Amino acid sequence: MAKYTIASDYCSVFGMDVHARSITVKGRDLSTGRSKVKRFGDCPTAETLLEWMSSQFTAPYYAAYESGCTGFQLARDLRGLGVACDVIAVSSIARSDEDRKLKNDRRDAARVLSELLNPESRISAVWVPDPECEAARDLVRCTLDAVKAMRSSKQHVSAMLLRHGWVWNERTAAGNLRATWTRGYVKWAKSADLGEPAANEALRRCILIAEEDAGRVDELKAELRKLAALPRWKPYVDAISLIKGVDWFGALLAAAEIGDFDRFGGGRDVSKWTGTVPRDGSSGERSSHGRITKAGNAHVRTVLLEGMAGASLRLAGAKKAKEGQVVSPEVAAVCAKASRRLKSRFDHFVGGGMPANKAKVAVVNELVRWIWVVGKMVQAEQRALAAQPS
Repeated sequence: MAKYTIASDYCSVFGMDVHARSITVKGRDLSTGRSKVKRFGDCPTAETLLEWMSSQFTAPYYAAYESGCTGFQLARDLRGLGVACDVIAVSSIARSDEDRKLKNDRRDAARVLSELLNPESRISAVWVPDPECEAARDLVRCTLDAVKAMRSSKQHVSAMLLRHGWVWNERTAAGNLRATWTRGYVKWAKSADLGEPAANEALRRCILIAEEDAGRVDELKAELRKLAALPRWKPYVDAISLIKGVDWFGALLAAAEIGDFDRFGGGRDVSKWTGTVPRDGSSGERSSHGRITKAGNAHVRTVLLEGMAGASLRLAGAKKAKEGQVVSPEVAAVCAKASRRLKSRFDHFVGGGMPANKAKVAVVNELVRWIWVVGKMVQAEQRALAAQPS
C-alpha cells in the first residue's frame, strides 16, 4: 500500500460506497465548492457514474472507494474511461464511535470523501492488480482453499476412526510410525468395521470426500504448474524458488500476490504487508513489542511459514537450480546469500534459547524482504529485455 495524496490537478473529488447492486457517491467540485450526493441502484456501471459526474462537476475527476468484496473491477473500469480512481485500504480509514453507531451508505461515502480532502489523512491506497495478475491470484487462492478443505476432510476420517477405537500404528523396520494417507493407510481405513451399518456408511462417504478433495488439489496444482511456466511468471518462480524455504508454489504465490515489486518503498514495507512485524506498544520511556501484527497478506505469510517448517534440518549452502530453471548469475548470487543468511539467523535464534517456532517466524520476517529484493532484480531484468529492440 502507498500513502495517499491528492494531486492538485483534479477539479472534482468523489467518495464512493460500493455494493454489489448499488453505489452511493458524494462529490465535491473544488473549483466551486459545491457538493452533491447521489445513489445509483440496479447494478450501475462505470459509464453511468461518469455520465452523472460529467453533468454535475468540473473535470478532471478523482474517485475512491473502500477495499472490500467488490474488488478492483470498478476502479479499472473508471480508469479506462479516464477517471482517476483508487481503492483505499479499509483498515486505514479512522472511524469514530458515532460512525459505528450511525452507519449508512451516505455517511460511508461522505467519510471517504472527507478523508480524501483531509491533507493530514493517513489513508493508504491499495495497489490495483491488472486482470492477468488477479487471475493468477484467484487460481492460487483457489488451490489454497482446496488444500484447506482436503486437510479438514482427512482429519474428519482420522477423528471418526479414533472415536471407534481404530488407531493407525503401522511401523517401519526402524520402528518409526508410517505416514498416513498413503495407499496402505487408505486400504486400512477402508477395511475398518465400526460395528454399525450407518457408521460404516458414514466412514465410506468421508473417505470418498477426502479422496475427491485430494484429487481436486492435484488437478489445481497441475494447472498452477502450467501457469508458472508462462512468460509472465516463470522468471519470478525460477528466481524466488532458488531461495531455501521457498518452493515453486510459494514463489508463484509471492509473485502473484505482490504483482509489482516496485510498489514497496523498502523491506519493512514488505514485512508490514505480510503482517510479520511485531506489534509496537511504546510510549514515553517505555518500549514494548509483542507478537506479530498478522495485519497483512495471510496467504503469503502462511505458506512461507509452512515452508520454514524444516528450517532446522536444512544444510547450509546455496540451493542448486533444477533443470529448466533459468536464473541470471547476479540473481543466483543474491539467492545464495539469502539462503546462507536465513540459515545462520535461524541457528543464531535457536542457539540463543529462542523457541524454534518463534525463530521461524523471525526468519520469515526477513525471508519476505529477500523475496522482494530478488523480485525487484528480476523485474528490472524483464523490463530491460522488453525495452530491447526486436
